[in-house]
Formats: sequence, structure tokens, C-alpha cells
Amino acid sequence: MEQHLRSFLAGQLRVYRRKAGLTQAELAARIERTAEAISNLERGKSIPTLETLIAIAAALSVPMRDFFPSGELDHGVSQNRLNSEAEAMALLRGLTDSQLRVALAQINALGNM
Repeated sequence: MEQHLRSFLAGQLRVYRRKAGLTQAELAARIERTAEAISNLERGKSIPTLETLIAIAAALSVPMRDFFPSGELDHGVSQNRLNSEAEAMALLRGLTDSQLRVALAQINALGNM
């Protein structure tokens, strides 16, 4: 389970950092960590301490809950898929209501192919 959580968190962190327009080094400086530490988090090589996650959430203006999956993690899902789903969720959260309706229509169309 820990690896799945790492992968999910890595995808969320990557999207929110990019959305904030920050490099890994810039985020690291804001939270007084190294760029290597941020890289390791984004690659799922490590999991942040609670203190680090609080600092990241504050630096990116993202609620901490957005870094965690909303339900049970499926252990049969590949790491790549888990990363992609985490990134998609983070991107969807940033859309306006009208953009979200369009995105959902597009996703529904893809699902019906």
C-alpha cells in the first residue's frame, strides 16, 4: 500500500507544482528542503513527513486532502496508471464548473468508444 500512496502523492505533487509555475528547486527553497528531496517525492522514491507535506500544501496553496486518494487504493493498478489518475484528478480540480462539464463530456465520449 505504501508504494501506491507514494505514486498517488507523486502525481498530485507534480501537477500542483507545475500548475503553480514552480521548478523543483523553487518549491524546495520555499519549504527549506533540497531539490533532490522534491525530485524523490515526485518520482515516488520517498514519502514526505507530515511536516513536509504541510509545508508543500501551504507553498502550493493546495488543501492537504488533495494529496490523498478519496477511497481505497486498488493494488492491481499499475504505478503508471495510478500516477496518471492522480494527475488527472489534480487537473480536474483546477477547472471551472463549465470547463469541468466539457471535460466530463469528453471523458464520457472516450469511455463509450
